[in-house]
Amino acid sequence: MASSEERLSRLEGVYEHLATKADIANLKADLIKWMIIALAVWGSVLVGAMKLIP
Repeated sequence: MASSEERLSRLEGVYEHLATKADIANLKADLIKWMIIALAVWGSVLVGAMKLIP
């Protein structure tokens, strides 16, 4: 049977590819920026389309 240290080291090796709290916070900030940009673009498209309609 494996010791507790060996089991812990195996578990830590498996979790290296998972996101940390900092990674999630950065992603959330980036998504908010992209949403604001997307809303501005769609708003501009809508205003432009409204100006083309007499």
